[in-house]
Amino acid sequence: MKKIILDTDIGGDCDDAGALALLHRLCDLGECELLATTHCYSSPYVGGCLDAINTYFGRAVPVGINHSAWSDSEGVYAKALYEHFPHIYPDAQKIPDSVEVIRSTLARSENHSVTLVVIGDMRTIARLLQSAPDAISPLSGKELIAQKIDRTVIMGGRFFESWPMIIHADNKMDGKAVDWEWNIHGAISDAQFVCDNWPGKLVFSSYEIGNYIKTMVGYPERVTLSHPVGMAYELHNHGKGRCSWDHTAVLEAIRPDRYWSYHADGHISVDDEGITHWHRAENGKHTYLLPKVDYEEIREVIDSIVS
Repeated sequence: MKKIILDTDIGGDCDDAGALALLHRLCDLGECELLATTHCYSSPYVGGCLDAINTYFGRAVPVGINHSAWSDSEGVYAKALYEHFPHIYPDAQKIPDSVEVIRSTLARSENHSVTLVVIGDMRTIARLLQSAPDAISPLSGKELIAQKIDRTVIMGGRFFESWPMIIHADNKMDGKAVDWEWNIHGAISDAQFVCDNWPGKLVFSSYEIGNYIKTMVGYPERVTLSHPVGMAYELHNHGKGRCSWDHTAVLEAIRPDRYWSYHADGHISVDDEGITHWHRAENGKHTYLLPKVDYEEIREVIDSIVS
């Protein structure tokens, strides 16, 4: 059984909520255990939003938020879930920091037993990597990662070396083609630090992987708005479904090597524009996903699990 820590930027794009629903359903199926859920930034609402979904699925899961990256944003649906569903975090200032939650979870875990899934930017895990020994553990963050984490799956990046792509209109900003991916571009220096210093395996589920898998179409109508994830999808785009960027990272973390193959191991770097690059590297520990199973089959798998 996979033991999962999820770091997310839930509250804006609905695929984070869908990915968390997928994760809970895979827990229900006995394929994984959710150890902790953390957020890569903080606001008055994101901790309660996370806990509301965890609570709805019947799990008391530790929640952390990144107090070093505060925002007053209400999100697209974070405030709505915070206000409409039960949770235990009315005061965001009293929620533990994400790094504290992850360090505590890793300290209690067996060696090489945890899969870390990152579906937001890398602010939290960069801080984890830089964390010093403390009352939680005599190990540094880098030592804890090397000792306790078996594999880290990151939703992020675009890899044109293996994906000759046409830049469509929705991949333009201010009239210019966008070569970077949002989660990387949102915290470029943190992504650079993680890629250059992470002591273990990094698997990237890139923009290209999830972009062609549209899931959860009509989901709010099936579950009604009494369901927090249904409300998230309704508020985000009125039930039109969404690309499955974050779902693919969760699915790969729990069912590795089933739906995608892997690019050769090497080193992935991030340039100052936020664009990801793969490089040949002896004993490299970085890879990214490549197609293996038909996109429609993966869509059916995700929808059938979540629904």
